[in-house]
Amino acid sequence: MKISAIVVNYNGEKYIKECLTSLLAQTKKPFEIIMVDSFSTDGSKTLLESFKEIKTVFLSKNAGYAAAANTGIRLMRGEAALILNSDTRLKPDFLEKLSNSAAKQDKSFGMFSGKLLRQQDEKLVDSAGQFIRKSIRPIERNYGKKDENYPAGQIFSACGAVMLLKKELLEGLRFEDEYFDEDYFMYFEDFDLGLRASRLGWKCYYEPAAVALHYRGGSDSVQKNKFFLFRQKPLKLKRHLLANRYLVLTKNASAGMLIKYMPFVLVYEIFFWLYLLVFDIKVIPGMKKYFKLRNKMKLKGKILKGKGEKEITRWII
Repeated sequence: MKISAIVVNYNGEKYIKECLTSLLAQTKKPFEIIMVDSFSTDGSKTLLESFKEIKTVFLSKNAGYAAAANTGIRLMRGEAALILNSDTRLKPDFLEKLSNSAAKQDKSFGMFSGKLLRQQDEKLVDSAGQFIRKSIRPIERNYGKKDENYPAGQIFSACGAVMLLKKELLEGLRFEDEYFDEDYFMYFEDFDLGLRASRLGWKCYYEPAAVALHYRGGSDSVQKNKFFLFRQKPLKLKRHLLANRYLVLTKNASAGMLIKYMPFVLVYEIFFWLYLLVFDIKVIPGMKKYFKLRNKMKLKGKILKGKGEKEITRWII
């Protein structure tokens, strides 16, 4: 399988060298490496220009994760895309282990995940595959905990920090000229992709022997959980997170699913909105994005609503 590695970067100057060096040192070489820089304002551009063996695309604005990833996908010539953030680093045999595992699976498997450990502390897991909470939110299995050595096998989806996607799957999910939904800008785009893939019958495989490292939260310490990471994010990004929570539900959650899990959804929403009202009220105007895009999301969702419902609910934990 010819694999195109697509690296998405925005102001990741302090991570880029390790990320790209780890790609170049793989025991199974990527067919090509495409770096998409989303208008970084740090020293990323100067550093990237020193990697002559890598194709680099500099976008004219910060277009967000989804648009940057899509740019790389449109340029790729491989049979599968290894999409990764610039704040990740791969163990030398990552691509070999993951591609060998992928080759053994039947054609219904189009998405693949390795084991992501914390770059700050390799004893802790960043993601052992993505699943779905009963409040209908994505959850990274074993997030921030010690490794439980989950066996290889089918999971719901892969974390967007490092994911391998067959080109056939990507083309099957393409809506107009987009693979990842660019209306999210960033956050929830990997969850949305996983939901759409499941509805169309695509499966995801977890291979723990393929290990990568992810610097979750940038300079945040390893003790901090997602709540603290949310509090420390820039206001603009927190507003995207808020709006995208409801956009992904509008697009992907059926009435039956919402009714079935309503108690869990309500508990989460009550506590989250209490937090916003008391501690982070400036985030609430982010809902303007939701009201602006909700009808558009409804139209996108109509294409797949009702398909693969049992497969999705299978992964709700």
